[in-house]
Formats: sequence, C-alpha cells, structure tokens
Amino acid sequence: MAAEPDYLTEADRLRAAARRAAVKYGPFSQAVVFLKYEELVRLRHAELTMDPRPTLAGRIAEVGEALREAYSRELAVRHDHPTRVINEDPLVIQFDRKVFDERYAGAARTAVEQIWKVGAAELPEGIVSGAPHMFVIDDEDRLLIWRRRFTFRELIFGRAKSKVVGVPVAHPMLVPDRLRVRAAGEIVLIGAPRVFAIVANTKSGHFRPPPSTGAVVRRVCERLFDVPAERIDVFTVGGLSDVEYSGFTHRLAGATS
Repeated sequence: MAAEPDYLTEADRLRAAARRAAVKYGPFSQAVVFLKYEELVRLRHAELTMDPRPTLAGRIAEVGEALREAYSRELAVRHDHPTRVINEDPLVIQFDRKVFDERYAGAARTAVEQIWKVGAAELPEGIVSGAPHMFVIDDEDRLLIWRRRFTFRELIFGRAKSKVVGVPVAHPMLVPDRLRVRAAGEIVLIGAPRVFAIVANTKSGHFRPPPSTGAVVRRVCERLFDVPAERIDVFTVGGLSDVEYSGFTHRLAGATS
C-alpha cells in the first residue's frame, strides 16, 4: 500500500513558491492564486489525516482569506454576454439557446454522459478526491459535477485547450436541455470515499454568476455531502454586491436584471 502523502510538507513547498511568485509577479497574480489554491487543498487533506491542530486551522483560514481577496479582484469584461437573468429570487441564469446551438450543442451529449448527478456523500468512480472538476447547480437545485478531471493549472489559467469531440469545454454543456443554473464554477472534493471538505469557486465565464451565488454553493454542498460550513471554502468573483457586479456583465437585451 502506498504511503500517505506528507500534505503539510507539500503545503510548505507551495507556500514558499507562492512567496517567490508574489515578489516576481505581484501578490494577486494568477501564479500566486494557482499556488495558494493547491496549498489550501493540501491543508484540507492534512486536516483530514491529522489530529486537530489550532495552527493548522489558523493557516487554512489565512490561505482562504488570501484567495477570497484575490478572487474578489476579478471582474467580468464589460460587453454584451449571451445570458439572461430569468428569475431573481431565487436567482436563475439562462444561457442563450442560439449561441449554445452554434457553439456547443454538438458536444453536449458526450458531456452529459460524463455527469455525476450528486445524490450521495460518497465519491463515485471517476471523481478524484483532491482534483478540480467543473460543476453547475441547475434551476432545480441539483448539483451536477463533470467527471472529467482538470489540473489546477487549467483551473486558474483557463480550460481553453480542453475539448470534447473538438469543442472547447463549457458549463452550458452540463445543462443542455434548459441552459439554466443557479451557480456554476469549479469544485474540489476532499476525502474518499466520503467527502470531508470542499474547495469551490464560482468562476464561470459562460454564466458569470454574481457573488451571492457563493451562498447557494455552500448550502447545497452542506445538504448533499453533510459537511459543516467551516470545511467548505467558496471563492466568488468580484468583491461587490450583485447590483454592482451586474454593471460589469452586460447580459443580453431582455434580461430582467
């Protein structure tokens, strides 16, 4: 049997690398975010495998706060975007059908066949503990996770080169029938077979969910995985209110928000 990884040692190496990257590229650069994200996942793994330690809890909180600040600085580009807010309470965002059919419909069936419709707190085959996966929470409050595994580099720097039958991957592929979500982003489930902790974000360039959707992700994950709130990290894009954030994401004409 393989030895358990030394998660704290790995986290220390990532922390040192992040410090060097901060000096070279700046404290909120993509390189620093990439390294800190991996560090947080290693720390959550350490929390799972070690006895409780106040110093570990403090370090998790510190790294989480640094990532929250970094994600809050990211804002959507100001241009018309192929989504509409079709309901405000609860918030539901719909991707444009015409754009979807033109760009993504050809790969949707393949993507849907690779979805885990979460209904249990244990990881099924194809979902890797500690690895990033794309997810959506659809308009029926279902958590849908793509079984395809991504790297942390793809998570931070973009999935543009990742394709399904020649089509770049995109969150709308996970909800091809109605194209509606309450939240979307990337998720890392930690612990196997039962989920112990969760690290997620709402970084979806296709749906562009506002900051309030972080609460939706926390609530759904708490319910489905029976994980306490203190072990769920969710990073939202844009440190603004939903109203302020909407000014940076010009959705299609006819949107209700």
